[in-house]
Amino acid sequence: MTQFKKKSPILSPLFIALIVLHSLFVDYTVQFPEFISSEPSETNLETIKPKVIAENGVIGRISYLESFLVEIESKELPIDTDLEDTKDNVKRVLIGQKLLLGLLLFYLFLTFSTTMTYVFRVWFHKSLAHVLYPVSLIVLLPKIFFQLNLMVQKDIFSYFYFVFLLFTYIITILAYRTIIKDKEPYEGFQSLQFSSSLEEEGRSPGHTKTGSYLAPIFHVFVIILIGILIGNLIYIPLFLLQKHYVSEFSYFIFFLIGMLSVFYIFNYNKVGGESKNTKWQNLSVSFAYLQYRFLRNGFFSIFSTILIILFVTFLFSLLLFNIDLIQHNLGLFGKTTEF
Repeated sequence: MTQFKKKSPILSPLFIALIVLHSLFVDYTVQFPEFISSEPSETNLETIKPKVIAENGVIGRISYLESFLVEIESKELPIDTDLEDTKDNVKRVLIGQKLLLGLLLFYLFLTFSTTMTYVFRVWFHKSLAHVLYPVSLIVLLPKIFFQLNLMVQKDIFSYFYFVFLLFTYIITILAYRTIIKDKEPYEGFQSLQFSSSLEEEGRSPGHTKTGSYLAPIFHVFVIILIGILIGNLIYIPLFLLQKHYVSEFSYFIFFLIGMLSVFYIFNYNKVGGESKNTKWQNLSVSFAYLQYRFLRNGFFSIFSTILIILFVTFLFSLLLFNIDLIQHNLGLFGKTTEF
């Protein structure tokens, strides 16, 4: 049992990855009846029950939407047919499905990264585990309930898939508990922990001098000029691209993200690679570190956005309260309207 517990952090991400791969091609949804008959009978009671049905996964939906776009853009349609709004809506739904596909692929790669960092005892392994396992426990629950409903509907395949999901859920809990209770230090690839400050090492301190009063003004004008150039040469063209070329723009963004990710992976490999490991092992850990940076920066951005929204909401509420207080107690706004 002890050996199984030690192997569970390696086995559970593999099972989770298989479930994610399955969800790429097969999805489940609840189908409600279109109408309800007022006549009570056993047949009507069966028809009004919601049913769980299997449908295409995200890859199938993307394929269907792309073929639908090709069909409505066909020249065989009447000339006076105006489908621009429909095309734009379908394209935006298609982008949403592609973003969902990217999120699922990120989740799939996270299972690989969590396994590799556990095997090599990398210092940020627990941070990845604190994301993968709680999210997996939440994601697996509705899948288990869907299979329970399919078992009631006498679906033969659901019995086997339910056993697999239940086993994965149990081993995920066991793996997460094993990682939390593990007191051994994770000290692998420590150089990556200081990768952001490595470029500052070895620099001689710059020569400091007191500038004139015109220097800040010059800097302000330079910043304004750069902002105008960026807005006109980058932001506005990008806005027009995503408005008129939705699919092409999404492919372009994904391509840029992929190229930037490859650049960072090779840089992390150069900075934090260990000589005792092979090149592919160092690259896999570098890929895992890139995912760790994505998660950390993503959580920081979400937390900062929430704080900003709460702060702005508080200020706006305080402003409304002050206006209401002045209007009802001092009557200033009422008096100004008399003139």
